[in-house]
Amino acid sequence: MDELSGLVMNIVIPHAPRPNDKPLPVLVYVHGGSLLYGGANLPVFDAVNLVSHSITVGSPIICVNFNYRVGIGGFLAGQTIARELKHDGYAGSGNFGFTDQQVAFDWVQKYIGLLGGDIHNVTAVGESAGGISISNQLLAARPPVFHRAVCMSGLSPAIPAFTMEQHDRFFEDVCRHFQIDPAGLDALDQLRAIPQQILANATPSIQGVPSGTGNPCLDDWFYRPGFDPRQIHTPPPWLKGYMIGDTYHEGVIFHINLVEESYASIRRIMTTHIKDDSYTDGLLSAYGITEGLVHETLLERVEHMCGDAIFKVPNYVLAQECMRQRVVEENLFLYHFDQRSRIKNLFEGTAYHAHELLYLFGNLNNEMNEGESVMAGEFAAAWIRF
Repeated sequence: MDELSGLVMNIVIPHAPRPNDKPLPVLVYVHGGSLLYGGANLPVFDAVNLVSHSITVGSPIICVNFNYRVGIGGFLAGQTIARELKHDGYAGSGNFGFTDQQVAFDWVQKYIGLLGGDIHNVTAVGESAGGISISNQLLAARPPVFHRAVCMSGLSPAIPAFTMEQHDRFFEDVCRHFQIDPAGLDALDQLRAIPQQILANATPSIQGVPSGTGNPCLDDWFYRPGFDPRQIHTPPPWLKGYMIGDTYHEGVIFHINLVEESYASIRRIMTTHIKDDSYTDGLLSAYGITEGLVHETLLERVEHMCGDAIFKVPNYVLAQECMRQRVVEENLFLYHFDQRSRIKNLFEGTAYHAHELLYLFGNLNNEMNEGESVMAGEFAAAWIRF
């Protein structure tokens, strides 16, 4: 493995470790990207401004972020992969990106103390696929060590885990796309010879959508027995604090997959999943989705419905269930972000999916007006104090 393909970790500390200092809280950030793309080295995730702000508010922290395998390299699964893993003395199939994350959290436990960090005060924070990852880690049979969690715009059902049978079909699709015999003894070797970027670029067309996802595997190894990550689950009793939330315009990320759809096709897709025409029609009516809408209006309303279904409603259901079961009751926080963007791009005027990261990491403060800068400071301080 060359240095450019390694699982890089970035660490920002507020000052050099000093012998008699109290250990500092550690924030470990898990990046998003649909479990298909993204990386810790993107400028938006640079944690220098966040850590500097933690000094300013009198609560200095250490911030860690890291890369993990994504897409086909991180989540391709199936019986062929399970057999090879078993032959090599391992269990499970797929979920390699999740085990990479566990390696990163293990590293923090082993070594962050040498940099002044408190191994007993680690908070896992992630947005989109990062939050989805943390939600999955809370259901793991062997979860990594952290003590608080922040899932921003994503819980485990948002990118549903595939069954082994679903992964077997996807494995065959991947092989055939690259003209590889999926039953061949060297199928995995041939796949490994394909550059990761080419694999990533091919994934949407293999999945049949413009914007795809990486999907975990129900492999009877990674998850705790009896826990289905496709459902909402309250966190385990060891978690000391939990924060979940969303943005107003979550659904804009679905635009590229919806742009060719019509009212009829959307209704048809919904009825194949809901299997109750009257319920489907009631749901469409509740969002004002009717025949004859201007296409732009149709897409806006469908995007809003999708954002509610994938992000907002699961957060609300989880919060209600935590309160009902009195799980992390005194340390449960639910937020909703509705600060509209003034950046001159397609998302101008919306509180789009991931917009809040600009306020958390503070890496676009030079583009903010005075009110936005004040809000960014308050927003980041809330995460720091959590």
